Amino acid sequence: MCFNDILIRMSRIALSIVLIFCGALPFEAMATGHVEQQLSILLEPAAHRLTAKTTITLAGDGTEWPELFLLAPQARIEAVVADDRPLAFDFDRGQLRIPAAGARSALVISYTVVFDDPVPRQLVGIEDPSYGVRATIMPEGTYLSASSGWYPNVVDIPQQFTITITGPQDLTGVTSGRLANISRTEAGTVTTWQTVLQPSAMALAAGRYQLRRDSLGETQLLTFFSESNAPLAAGYLESVREYLSLYQELFGPYPYEKFAVVENFYPTGYGLPGWTLLGSSVVRLPFIRTTSLPHEIAHAWWGNAIKVDYASGNWAEGLATYVADYYLKERDDPREALEYRRKILRDYAALVAEGDMLPLSAFRNRTSRSDQAVGYGKAAMVFHMLRDLIGDQAFWAGLQRVARDGHGKKYGWADLQRHFGVVSEVDLDVFFEQWVEQPGAPHLTLSGVDVINTGSAWQISGNLGQGEPAYELAIPLQLVTHGQVHEKVIGLTAKQEGFVFTVTEQPVSFSVDRDSRLFRMLDPAELPATVNDLRASKNPLVVVASGSEALIDASRDLLRGLQWHQATVVGESAYLASPSPGMDILFIGWPQSETFRPDLPPEVMASEQKFAVDGKLNDDNRDVLFMVGKMDHDDQVVAYFLPGSVAAARDTARRIPHYGRYSYLAFRDGQNLVKATWEPDNSPLQRLFYKDEMR
Repeated sequence: MCFNDILIRMSRIALSIVLIFCGALPFEAMATGHVEQQLSILLEPAAHRLTAKTTITLAGDGTEWPELFLLAPQARIEAVVADDRPLAFDFDRGQLRIPAAGARSALVISYTVVFDDPVPRQLVGIEDPSYGVRATIMPEGTYLSASSGWYPNVVDIPQQFTITITGPQDLTGVTSGRLANISRTEAGTVTTWQTVLQPSAMALAAGRYQLRRDSLGETQLLTFFSESNAPLAAGYLESVREYLSLYQELFGPYPYEKFAVVENFYPTGYGLPGWTLLGSSVVRLPFIRTTSLPHEIAHAWWGNAIKVDYASGNWAEGLATYVADYYLKERDDPREALEYRRKILRDYAALVAEGDMLPLSAFRNRTSRSDQAVGYGKAAMVFHMLRDLIGDQAFWAGLQRVARDGHGKKYGWADLQRHFGVVSEVDLDVFFEQWVEQPGAPHLTLSGVDVINTGSAWQISGNLGQGEPAYELAIPLQLVTHGQVHEKVIGLTAKQEGFVFTVTEQPVSFSVDRDSRLFRMLDPAELPATVNDLRASKNPLVVVASGSEALIDASRDLLRGLQWHQATVVGESAYLASPSPGMDILFIGWPQSETFRPDLPPEVMASEQKFAVDGKLNDDNRDVLFMVGKMDHDDQVVAYFLPGSVAAARDTARRIPHYGRYSYLAFRDGQNLVKATWEPDNSPLQRLFYKDEMR
């Protein structure tokens, strides 16, 4: 049976399946003028080829035949036929033009495309989350992005699809819409998907999957996992149910027919309309179900159902980060939420150089850790400050209004501002102007702090300052006395503003923004050294400890992950003879010279053969300690990679760069045992009061 015969047969089967399994379409879909496509796909992984045939018809009132279709530029058009008559067409640089003259009942387009973007063999250290893969069909798996042009897409006209994907016996295809059927035939595995009106482009994935099902009301809950990861399906379905239920309470009805967790053969983390595509290695990570998964589910509303107007900045990543990565911590443990806010500020200070401080209106997509600190971190803090400003009720009501009114539309920051302004009745012009359009962050100072005992009370006064440009800020202040905690918020709109506290008890301490509720530039004294400092290094130097030369090859993934793969590598003796001032240094192995050994805080002890963290001894050759600290004499950092063996080094090296927010890490057999951050030095925004300093 030839390919076209298979596709024709699959199209007929698909139509009957849709009628049986899906029933009638929603009234609004039937009543709206739109284009319908019966699309049959055959995947040939060994040839990297997709063979397709689509039958296009018009439905509803007022729709005219489209003349322009977007298709992959490398596609080969086999035929364009209307009512059994060949049609003339023009295909140039991805634009297929078919004149609409003359009556027709259906338009049939047959084509083949080869998609063979290479997947890099070495993924460690690549900052681009797509790894440069836009579309690929391989024996290992298939991923065709929404922008790849794998099907003829009509511009600016709503579409409805029945999509049948046929692959070899062990290959299952996944795309947008409701799963209508999955079966195995002589032709291979056949999956049929059916969408309601689909205003945007769709992606497609395929792999050797085992399907698991559940439901939440009318919503299909699905997992498509490889045999090795299939045991994880039940836990993922449970989590999908939990987060969909939560977000429907917060945002309103879920906007798609299904939510599917689909495994990819390389480590992606994509949020797509009605599904997420997670890499095989990503799916296995124990924390993904409570971090990346809710983040991608949140994208169903923010970025998928409501599109992003990229011309004015990508707000969706920051909002998904806020309602998933941050808000779930706030819900479960306020201490974790506080630490996450501090993490955002530390990441920004460590990763965003002066010249990289783009405004949120200029953020499009993450291509580096610096981009992530802006478009994910800073944006999440902006939503947090907005919530503080207008209150919880108005904030969540605003999101519900955005989700309802923005469905199917393209939104920018100004559209969000409009909705939040309506529900809160607050003028948000200055807020959005300074946080979305201005790059950087305010830098706060505290000066002139004085304490006076008036006899009947204690008076604490001082000045708050900021640099240029001046922001309009609501700054939380906290004064601790022997008896209680006093809090107030003062406005700072100019370069400097004074404050006064009057209390009846002796003051103990005073803090500015103690709970990190403002997005601001941290002072260096507030920044403990972390793995991210290594990632941001402009002057890296690797020093191999004497006797540890065997570790250098096993450390390559660490260097790639830190973006240090081009750093100069020297031996300890050479560095001892000729030090290099002004460099950030990574020691591989325990230095033999005491000159280079770290001065450690009490919670960590280390030597050549063993180390201890929080009093727990680790002296096994499977153990690894990694730590980052600041040098005493300048702004440089120094790190130590201390594996118990070459095998332990090789197993752990690729993992360390993923722990960017932490100062020290302990591993055994590649599994993380300890992850912690040094307590920073005294902040310049805090004061401790001693009796001999008070008047």
